[in-house]
Amino acid sequence: MRLKCDDILIRDVTFNDADDFYEYAKSEDVGPNAGWKPIPSLEIARRIISSYILSKDVFAIEYIPDKKMIGTMSIYNYGVRKYNKMRQIGFSLSKDYWNRGIMTKALKMVIDYLFLETDCEIIEIGHHVDNFRSKRVIEKCGFLYDGRFSKYKVLYDGRLIDADFYSMTKEDYERIKRYERIKSEI
Repeated sequence: MRLKCDDILIRDVTFNDADDFYEYAKSEDVGPNAGWKPIPSLEIARRIISSYILSKDVFAIEYIPDKKMIGTMSIYNYGVRKYNKMRQIGFSLSKDYWNRGIMTKALKMVIDYLFLETDCEIIEIGHHVDNFRSKRVIEKCGFLYDGRFSKYKVLYDGRLIDADFYSMTKEDYERIKRYERIKSEI
């Protein structure tokens, strides 16, 4: 997959991304919000990048002006729903790029891709209940709240957390696009 707008490129992860990945993934503010332990070393970062390359589920978010990987976008063919035309999305972003609208823009590009270029009929997305930044991105993109899974998962540090889940159907997506078109004409 390769998606591009004015300042963001969503592309396959490469081995050259390891340094950039480590730079942001070692932060105490990034990994724990996504449910993973901060990356302790460049060597571990390289191993994780290798697993991303093999999985073909995780894509790099590159900030074009800086020519560097600043986050990841994951697209899985499995989720809470047991339906083969469903995708689940996950994401992470370097703290240096928070509050710029980058993740909202990246997520909207992926939503467009999934509904316009694949057979996807419904997208699931979620966040840990205390991850308010992800919640805001998800809401800005038009996802509808499905509900909370209590005691959803045990994290790397032993904490048992709750998670909120959202979805968007292809019909929801088309409704949002019609609204945006009408709004731009007014």
